[in-house]
Amino acid sequence: MLTPPQPDDARWMAEALALAARVPRRPWPNPPVGALIVRDGRVVGRGAHEGAGLPHAEALALDEAGEAARGATLYLTLEPCNHQGRTPPCAPRVAASGLARLVVAVADPNPTVPGGGLAVAQDAGLAITVGVGGERALELIWPFVATNAFERPYVLLKTAVSLDGRFTPGPAPAGAEPRPGYLTGLSARRDAHILRRWADIVLVGERTVAADRPQLNGRLVPDDADCPAAEPLAAYADSDLSFSGDWAQERFLVFSGEGAAPARRARVEAQGGVVVACAERAGHVAPESLLAEAFRFGGRAVMLEGGPRLAAAFLARGLVDRWVQYVAPVFSGAGVQWPEAEPHVAERLHLTSARPCGHDLRLVHDRLPFAQLLQELTADTAAGLGRRGGGDRA
Repeated sequence: MLTPPQPDDARWMAEALALAARVPRRPWPNPPVGALIVRDGRVVGRGAHEGAGLPHAEALALDEAGEAARGATLYLTLEPCNHQGRTPPCAPRVAASGLARLVVAVADPNPTVPGGGLAVAQDAGLAITVGVGGERALELIWPFVATNAFERPYVLLKTAVSLDGRFTPGPAPAGAEPRPGYLTGLSARRDAHILRRWADIVLVGERTVAADRPQLNGRLVPDDADCPAAEPLAAYADSDLSFSGDWAQERFLVFSGEGAAPARRARVEAQGGVVVACAERAGHVAPESLLAEAFRFGGRAVMLEGGPRLAAAFLARGLVDRWVQYVAPVFSGAGVQWPEAEPHVAERLHLTSARPCGHDLRLVHDRLPFAQLLQELTADTAAGLGRRGGGDRA
């Protein structure tokens, strides 16, 4: 039977979503999933999936709940799987657990396996509610969705600009106090550091490394933030390995052209860097080749963070899955800007959200239509279950 949301559903689903996000490391190539079992207003089981081959969230929650699962409600951020992979399917176990109700945030978007987990639970007599916390749940699994279950790397572009489109503050007038090194405020920088924790590799251009020596870690992430604990691997692109300075990284990647001089390669390696040779295009590292090599190094999620030239190159090739742009309420008047051949790509991306982030504006554009997919994985799925079961509709 399909049932409408109950008053406490949003509260419990929020806790399940936090479980999904606060894991030791990114669970790629699997999506993040959290599960919470509630009986008589009390949590009796919790679980979060931590990666391929490890127990699924609902299995962990059912193990913890034991007999207390009977008559309880399972809050699950993603439809229970109904296929045999490295672990057994979860839908049959959910159906046989004695649960009275199943609340799911989003249906399974995995294009490579058959779904049907909700139908299995429905046939077993569980009351089903779909769509509670759906937007946040889809955000969590968006890299998985945008890449068709990681057939290729997920590419997130982050930029921060002034109102006049500058990437850096302009020089202070003569005699004036020096301007701060950041365009955006602390809230936006913290938000960007949380994004880093969802990336396997954070990539900048050689000029950014030379100018800023960025740390590219999540040092500003609060202890209670909804993101993994593991830091990303720092990287930069330098076609001829011309950057000769030090970079305070214990280990990092440098994506170079195939013809980089051996002596320069040895210098980078002596500093703890791993040089990754890529094909070139017009004298620069080819973005497609870079992503293919990054994938070999475990880069299922790659975040582009520094340099308008690097950003423009990936945008021009249509390789960006999501673009998060922070717009600071300042007029720079000077500073680094887009290269002259800036691609006009905004019309080829979908506006997903626009909201304040501290004093700044946070804009999100996606290659795939987020709102449309959210509709399909929540309301449309619920309607289909209602027609199938002939029960009440949410």
